[in-house]
Amino acid sequence: MKKFILISALAALLSACTQFTENLQVSSKPEGADVFVNNELVGQTPISVNLERDGVYEVRIAKKGYKDDVVSVASTRKDSFVKFGPLVDMGYYKQLAPAPIDAQLKPDFLPSYPGLTAFSDMTKSILKVDEMRKNGDISADEHSYLVQQIAAFYSQPMPAQ
Repeated sequence: MKKFILISALAALLSACTQFTENLQVSSKPEGADVFVNNELVGQTPISVNLERDGVYEVRIAKKGYKDDVVSVASTRKDSFVKFGPLVDMGYYKQLAPAPIDAQLKPDFLPSYPGLTAFSDMTKSILKVDEMRKNGDISADEHSYLVQQIAAFYSQPMPAQ
């Protein structure tokens, strides 16, 4: 009988241990960006990364031709009830936030803000993207995404001077 109780308790503890990690979904537009967790390459988007719930992580999404997107992910409490015991210390009652991560990457050739020659700059940027598509450097979907990003960027109002 004691062996049965001991084995049952051990099985319950092992199944509870799997609750101390969480699958963090990371996606990006465009897809195929490298994902780094604390400067360690873990794969390309879209990806599901298994992380311990009781931790703080820096997730960097990087793709050639785009500005890196960096997100700090940390554990937060699931609910406001007071909890006691070893499960609290191991992160059982926590979850990672923000989750999931959906990065909208911005082209690296765009300036910080539209200047006085915004129309001319927008035209040059779209011609550059057209040339990239013509050379086969980017897909049709990525071309469409880049043109949308350029149009949205140059549609924003100029900052007050």
